[in-house]
Amino acid sequence: IAMAFGMIAADAYAERLVILTTNDTHSQIDPDYDGKGGVLRRKVIIDSVRAAEKNVLLIDAGDAVQGTLYFTLFGGKVEFALIDSLKYDAYTLGNHEFDNGMEPLAEFYKNMKTQRVSANYDLTNTPIAGMFKPYIIKEYAGKRIGIMGINLLPTGMIDSAKCVGVTYLNSMAVANTTAAYLKNVENVDFVIMLSHVGYSGGTDDDPSDMKIVASSRDIDLVIGGHSHTVINPADKKNAWLVKNADGREIPVTQTGASGKNLGYIALDLDNMKIDQYKLMPVDKRYDSRAVYPALNAFIAPYKAKVDSIMNMPAGYSKKALARDSEELHNYIADATFDIVENLYGKKVDMAVANSGGIRCPMPEGMVSVGLVLSMLPFDNKLVVLEIKGKDLLDAFTIMASRGGSPLSKHAYVEYKRADSGAKAEVVKATINGKEVDPEATYYIATIDYLANGGDYLVPLKKCARPFVDTFKFGERVLEYIKQENAKGKMIDPVADSRMKQINK
Repeated sequence: IAMAFGMIAADAYAERLVILTTNDTHSQIDPDYDGKGGVLRRKVIIDSVRAAEKNVLLIDAGDAVQGTLYFTLFGGKVEFALIDSLKYDAYTLGNHEFDNGMEPLAEFYKNMKTQRVSANYDLTNTPIAGMFKPYIIKEYAGKRIGIMGINLLPTGMIDSAKCVGVTYLNSMAVANTTAAYLKNVENVDFVIMLSHVGYSGGTDDDPSDMKIVASSRDIDLVIGGHSHTVINPADKKNAWLVKNADGREIPVTQTGASGKNLGYIALDLDNMKIDQYKLMPVDKRYDSRAVYPALNAFIAPYKAKVDSIMNMPAGYSKKALARDSEELHNYIADATFDIVENLYGKKVDMAVANSGGIRCPMPEGMVSVGLVLSMLPFDNKLVVLEIKGKDLLDAFTIMASRGGSPLSKHAYVEYKRADSGAKAEVVKATINGKEVDPEATYYIATIDYLANGGDYLVPLKKCARPFVDTFKFGERVLEYIKQENAKGKMIDPVADSRMKQINK
């Protein structure tokens, strides 16, 4: 009787597939500044799930690199090796994978065991040609699982010089066509869209996960990235079930960023439905179990170099400044102005900085060399742009439509916007207290990423550049902080609104 009961109990439980997910880990090898995340802790959870479950699929949705000194110093060597070490099953490109250009990527990818997917990037004329498949198919308990990669529109997001030869195919059209092909020709039972396009918003040319799902019939699950959205059914902040074109609810998932959560999705292989989705926090509770001698030995020499720079003082901050705070944004914009005016040696009217280029907060007290280089890690160069007032006003409109950009203290912009994502109306724009004259010429300091049309600032692309620096922006700011510190000046920015929405 006991044996019969045991057989019945075993049959009562359907076989399942557990899908573990990460996205936008951004070179966060060690725990982040808030003590969360860390690759060794992540491995503890992955190993525990693999030990407990028969079928496990580990997937990453891109931006595995850029954001800490591990990438600044070693260019991806650590991150890509760890993707293989943790035995990921599938991975897609994020926009930051292109930050050092495609030649280094090709060197990493040619030895990479993890399978790579991208259905809507034609990479034929690039150094990484042949290194990505549009989709892969995995089989568990006789059920076929299709995984396709869907990537964002490079224009305005990836430096055009770093992605030469990449041909973008509309992600919505490709996602739907590929999903239909997987279902009807490859006879898969379940289609996963592994995407790096962002959770919501977007345009017809560059749609979000939500838009793609709303147009789809054959996609069964989205594992997303790019927008750093924490999609957690437990807090109900962001919808995770989205109706498709047939009215069927499709799970859309994302874990946030920096490896602070591991996504856990359980798929019932009997009825092919998701019966569980949760986020597993990656925190200090796993430290005692993170005993991996070989992995530690691999990371140790890189970590030693990172730690030495993180402990080297550059200056001091009077207070803690959050990454997305007005104060830190103002400080970087003002520093941009001061640095460029000194280097250029001529009159500059104002500066524009890039909020997305600020990658971590600034602590109260000692600010280290490593912190500054981690905060501003990109290979950007400072430039001066000669711009007509009408083009500057157009640029302000684009900035305002995205919720504003950091401006130096010389500029002030008021705008109206109907709702988040809608085009803004600039009502007032002044530089040094005077209204911007559409016909006048202005000289603005910024970084080449924005000057090349990054963050969708197309009006800046046509401007003359009377000055282009040769050093990295982060290195210039580091030098600036050291010089200010030598004068006895602490970092103590003000929190005045320089781009202000007046119809909230």
